[in-house]
Amino acid sequence: MSLADAFAHSKNLKGLTSSWIKHVSARMREEQIQSSVRLNVDNAASMVAPAALVATMIERTGLLSLGRPLRVLILGTDPMTRLDRSAWVSFAGDMLGAPGRVEIVLCSEEEALTSFYPVAEALGMPTCTCVTHAAVRSSAGESIDMALWIHPATEASEPTEMDMVTTALSLVSGSSVPVYTACFNDADLHAQNYLLHGRSVRLTPLGGDLKRGSDSINRFGISTKGVGVDGGWGAVLARLEPMPPSLAAEDLALVSTALRLRCIEGALHSSWQLGQRINGVAFNRILPIGLLGNMALDTASGHILSEDYETRELRLVGQLWRQKLDTLPAGDSEALMLWASEVMLSFLWKLPKEDHKRREAIELLERALDDGVLAAGIGLARCFEGSESTMAKATELYRRIGERHPFSAYYLAHEAIDGGDVGEGERLLRVSAAFGYPIAQTDLAKLIFDTASRKPEALAHLRSASAAGDIEASFSLGELHTEAYEFDAALAELRKAWSYGHAEAAALAARVAEHMLDIKMGKRSVAKRELREAQECLRKLHRRAKAAAVRAGAHDGLDRSPV
Repeated sequence: MSLADAFAHSKNLKGLTSSWIKHVSARMREEQIQSSVRLNVDNAASMVAPAALVATMIERTGLLSLGRPLRVLILGTDPMTRLDRSAWVSFAGDMLGAPGRVEIVLCSEEEALTSFYPVAEALGMPTCTCVTHAAVRSSAGESIDMALWIHPATEASEPTEMDMVTTALSLVSGSSVPVYTACFNDADLHAQNYLLHGRSVRLTPLGGDLKRGSDSINRFGISTKGVGVDGGWGAVLARLEPMPPSLAAEDLALVSTALRLRCIEGALHSSWQLGQRINGVAFNRILPIGLLGNMALDTASGHILSEDYETRELRLVGQLWRQKLDTLPAGDSEALMLWASEVMLSFLWKLPKEDHKRREAIELLERALDDGVLAAGIGLARCFEGSESTMAKATELYRRIGERHPFSAYYLAHEAIDGGDVGEGERLLRVSAAFGYPIAQTDLAKLIFDTASRKPEALAHLRSASAAGDIEASFSLGELHTEAYEFDAALAELRKAWSYGHAEAAALAARVAEHMLDIKMGKRSVAKRELREAQECLRKLHRRAKAAAVRAGAHDGLDRSPV
């Protein structure tokens, strides 16, 4: 089978790579070329995928109908396109049934030679032509038939990435050269669109639709989890086109800040994608969705979860306020990007360790707050709380935001209470609780509980907070039910708390269950189950704490406070 036939009929990159290996091996035998490299699908995929991407884009844009050799400018810093001086990318012509008619042009002279490069030389494979960004911009892309921007990283501050952005935008605005892009997934495409919005351009999926089987999906992308809308190398195809700005400046600043911060941090988390349902959590009793970075959301309770990189477990790190949870977009991944950006910033808890990255992150968050992004100030304040030396800065930020955010109102409430102004503290807790923040409700209940006339209100707040998912409220109710000898109700509330790692709740549940067994109260099977599972929870927490002790600096256990 020729490469053109393989390209036309292969369902995915694995099939095309297998045919490519046979094609190259046959040519090596014909020309008696020897190599110590043993080709297989895994090590050859990185040589095949860029060529298949270029061929796919040429095919879907109809450029082959020009009937002449095509010069394709590849933008981006992805090293796969530079492998062996792009010799293997020139196979795009063979895949289209037009050998030798695709020339690759790069704006980078950085080499990425492999041990298979001598074979490319022996086969006489054409290598790329290198030009400067300035030359492309000044000539308005003359002699370039198409530009392909692979994995735009508009959020990056590195000069090389910024050069790619400038060149792509100059071609869109000042030439007739079409600029196409390949993104990792739909979330990546939406992210780039937010970042590019202020430049009056937009990535429009090929064919207009972003769904499986459409022209916007590259079936020859690379992914360990399946290619397509779910993501992979070069998975989603689009065209960069002019588009007048229409979004609010504050929304753009919000998304831009979250994405740029993720880039500064390294954007390392990849266990889930934005909007992806995460299976296998608590035997599927919880079905969280992925948010930005290392954050996931239990949509039922508003719990924010984070993955422990050592144990691969999800840990509870906070809880959303009801007003925010109620606005969760359904079925709109672009709107979810905006929504999740606020969540990511609001639940920041540490800054990068490297000094230059730390400074860059602080400047980014401060600038965003100046632009009206309250979540950026909240996130920065939370990070500053992690050190005694920066506590004053945290307080200053919370005071600046004041009652406009539930987390700042919550912090200021406790500041007032600690300073002896209980009345102001209560007022601010009510402000925070009015946002639908369950933790503020719980603390308000505890504040007023000891006043007999206010006990019914306190209990109502505790029940409401427990129903909303606050584990501290559930623990408090469990204690109250225990004191009232309402053991079944106590166990039910305590389970809500210890199932999220609340050690005191697990210990109390074990004692209650033991007492019920001792006095033969209630259903014995229920008491035995509660005792067994509460004790197992305690053992698990003990193992977790012991493991955390040997991991210096690891984030472990519950972080239920918004500050």
